[in-house]
Amino acid sequence: MPSEWRPSPTGESLFAFPGPAVTLVLIGGHRLLREATASLLTAQDGLHVLGTFESAAHFLAAGGEHPPAVILLDCEGGDPAAWPRAVAALSVPHVESRIVMICREIREEVVRCAIEHGASGVILKSYSIGGVRAAIAYVATGRTVMPAGWQRVLAPPLRKRLGLSPRHRQVLALIAEGRCNEEIATELGLSPNTIKFHIRALYSRLGVRNRVEAANQYAQMSSGGR
Repeated sequence: MPSEWRPSPTGESLFAFPGPAVTLVLIGGHRLLREATASLLTAQDGLHVLGTFESAAHFLAAGGEHPPAVILLDCEGGDPAAWPRAVAALSVPHVESRIVMICREIREEVVRCAIEHGASGVILKSYSIGGVRAAIAYVATGRTVMPAGWQRVLAPPLRKRLGLSPRHRQVLALIAEGRCNEEIATELGLSPNTIKFHIRALYSRLGVRNRVEAANQYAQMSSGGR
């Protein structure tokens, strides 16, 4: 299970470097920003930047003798469809590096890519340099990190997940108001038997057994599925 990463509010490292410096490379992103980030990380105790590269292909073509402990893969700009290919290319057995995706803010496509393609997590550019340093040290120990709140970007609203029709949502809203079948039928201009049919379908879609459970599901939908 990925760890929810919360950098120190003071910017100080939360993780001590017990051994030799952690080696890393930076791949992707704007060249000037990549070089600036490399300079900042190089100045941190316990980190040693081996180099920066425009793409995964450029890094692999360089053929370094000793692979870095951590690869920071910048995911800003470019084609999101290319990220899985980059992670797969960098995950070849002879590289043996921990891959971390780095981006400006939590994004569903980045988190999904990290989880589904075996990256070691996601680091945000909003972290202080000390926070990034600490996260890299944590990853270098073989663990996985994710930004605080990463689960929320993977949880679409319940309404979308269930694929309820507009009519089903109308019926569900009236059930949540405590209306009986006859009242719902009158409100929607339908027969009571039709309402019974819709309610049975709703129970099946929602995975509930009664009106109380259905009303609870409606409350979750109304709050964004959280």
